[in-house]
Amino acid sequence: MLLAARGLRNLDAGDEAIEDSATRALLRRVAKEIHVRALLLALALILLVVLVGR
Repeated sequence: MLLAARGLRNLDAGDEAIEDSATRALLRRVAKEIHVRALLLALALILLVVLVGR
């Protein structure tokens, strides 16, 4: 997802820029959604650990 967030993809020749703007925008949006979900899940788990640890 890191490459997609940067507008890149990794193929046999290595990292390369995604030329199609629609594909690049779609992959960036999906990458952003995944990063937000991961952050929210991490915060929820931290909150759970703090509450259980009391």
